Amino acid sequence: MPTDTSSSSRGGSADDRSSGPIAAADPSPRIRPAVSSLLGVEALLLLSTAVYCFVAVSGGGLQARLGIGLGVFLILFAVLLGLAARSILVKGRFGLGWGITWQLFQALVGASMLKASMYWQGALGLVLAIALFVLLTRLVHSTPLPSARE
Repeated sequence: MPTDTSSSSRGGSADDRSSGPIAAADPSPRIRPAVSSLLGVEALLLLSTAVYCFVAVSGGGLQARLGIGLGVFLILFAVLLGLAARSILVKGRFGLGWGITWQLFQALVGASMLKASMYWQGALGLVLAIALFVLLTRLVHSTPLPSARE
């Protein structure tokens, strides 16, 4: 009798393949803390920029509506980056999605800063964005899907 060897040659049954990586190992043991730390650094940079906006408003360097609005916006995104950093440490999916999306946005802002002759600020933003984008995409396969936790 002929036997079906197609599933055994591919590494398991169809049910095993469809469930995806349930508990794949991280590509490196130190990658999650490093990614989380870099996201934390980005959050601190956003918070310091928000403080600068508030100080500039009080000193008359920025219009009140612009400075306060920008400061609140930056604080909101800093909090979300902090939550993403925490999510990365506990193998949550929110941190991956938010982190990757934020890095794309940050790369656009960094490139705009380079175009506006803000060289060290733009370069810092681009380097952080590229490094974190690469590290975050390396974590995608080792982060369990929500359905796999049940």
